Amino acid sequence: MEKTPKDRPRKAPDWETIRFEYEGRLFHPEVICQRHGITPAQLRYRREKQDWLSIKASPLRKAELVERMLRVLEAQIRELEKAEDMPIDKKAKVLADEVRTLDKLIELGAAERNVEPPTRKDLTDLRAKLIKRREQFLAR
Repeated sequence: MEKTPKDRPRKAPDWETIRFEYEGRLFHPEVICQRHGITPAQLRYRREKQDWLSIKASPLRKAELVERMLRVLEAQIRELEKAEDMPIDKKAKVLADEVRTLDKLIELGAAERNVEPPTRKDLTDLRAKLIKRREQFLAR
């Protein structure tokens, strides 16, 4: 007896591709749902739980990203200067971490002209690493 399409197990949706299509505004959400066999509620749930970029959000320009990163680094340096009870070697290590982060940003091409901007995934990963480092610093 042959299995009908309803009897066959469904393949799990490729959420990475779905996220890429959604955040990249490649298709309308309805089309994405149809293409991947998911419901709008599933898309909305995943989008909210994984904090995807809103389809209405304007993409960051390179200059804005660099400016924001420099402001974050400046604020963190000010916090280091205020931390009187922190040993100097610990301050130096935190500052070195921040410099590596800035180097990574430059390496990704965000600060250079005529260079393709980093992908949203790269920016999301970079943001997550900065947040993690900041939390590690504050927890010490």
